[in-house]
Amino acid sequence: MNSIKKNLKRERANIKRNYFLSYFILILIAYFTYMIINLQLLTGWEVYFTIFYAVVIEILLIVNIIKTYVETRFKFEIADNRVKIRSFLSEPFSFQTSKVVYVDVVQGKNIFDIIIVLNKVKRNKKLISLKASAEKESNLKRISNFLNQKYENDDFYYYIIKNGGYKKFNYLFKLYKNCFEAEFSRMAMEYVKQFMEEYNLS
Repeated sequence: MNSIKKNLKRERANIKRNYFLSYFILILIAYFTYMIINLQLLTGWEVYFTIFYAVVIEILLIVNIIKTYVETRFKFEIADNRVKIRSFLSEPFSFQTSKVVYVDVVQGKNIFDIIIVLNKVKRNKKLISLKASAEKESNLKRISNFLNQKYENDDFYYYIIKNGGYKKFNYLFKLYKNCFEAEFSRMAMEYVKQFMEEYNLS
């Protein structure tokens, strides 16, 4: 079983390396493009092609830098019996821990994503109707079927935590310690136990 602490350390190192390489290549391409044009090493359409190619690469690098920055700006905390979530350039929102009825995990891009299911909540554009999405996604359908057996005529909503990387182990633990009414899937509990064992928590 992979160490959470080692993966967190590796994740932070990868982010720093990603920033460094992106900025380095960005500057390098700008410098070489300038030198090639200034020294007139290319002529005619070759100059325009080189500039176009350099601009495209630099745009992709800038997009990568912005994407990395946005992902690292994600904030998740629980205080005063409320789950508070904040994403970069998005309005922060929160909900009561008592509204959380189910927590599950599904395979994400690099690590698992967390699905938080709530009931009896005010409508919020950040929360998606579970009933409306269940027919489109097998994991959501499984969760919906399970909850419909336990709760009758309840209108469930869900939120998926995709950002945070290996910090999501900590997010799961916080949900487990604060959402007393919530039920956790078997896999979610496995991750909670792994986090507690590695950090000597109870």
